[in-house]
Amino acid sequence: MQRKHKESLVTQKKNKFDFSTNIFFYFLTFDLLLQRGAKQMRRLFKTFRELTTDENFIHIIENIEVVVAKILSFCMLFVILAAIGDLIIFMFRELLSFGNYGNFYKTLFKVFGLFLNVLIALEILENITGYLKKHVLQVELVIVTSLIAVARKIIILDLDKVSGIDIIGLGIAVLSLSVSYLIIRSSNSKTK
Repeated sequence: MQRKHKESLVTQKKNKFDFSTNIFFYFLTFDLLLQRGAKQMRRLFKTFRELTTDENFIHIIENIEVVVAKILSFCMLFVILAAIGDLIIFMFRELLSFGNYGNFYKTLFKVFGLFLNVLIALEILENITGYLKKHVLQVELVIVTSLIAVARKIIILDLDKVSGIDIIGLGIAVLSLSVSYLIIRSSNSKTK
């Protein structure tokens, strides 16, 4: 009986030792994980601080701008191709139909409007590609695009349906865009 009692005491001590050893190793492992996690968190915060410096942040923004400009270029190419397709279909359908002989001038103005739509889309694409090349928005191209858009509006304008104030507004728009273009053009020629 004493022997059994001694064996049970030894087993209890061994179990206590194993249990305390296990707890010690668990805490040691947990502490090491915390230290490793703290190191990783410090490294993560250091990387985050480096990425958010003004220089790196501006570099990231510039990269995003370039990606957006490339996406816009692809979309504009699709728009140009769709506009050309629409122009070709409209020309064959309207100009080659002999039943609309009396409405030829109206059809002609619509064709001019579609041509100018393609030109406006090409100018917008030129603005985007100019930005990709120089990383600067070229004001002269924007003003030329605006002039083409206003000219398109004037060309397709139906004088029977517009009031005098609309014509005055378009005239003011052409005048202000023309003056702006002259100012930008003269300042660009002086700097070159």
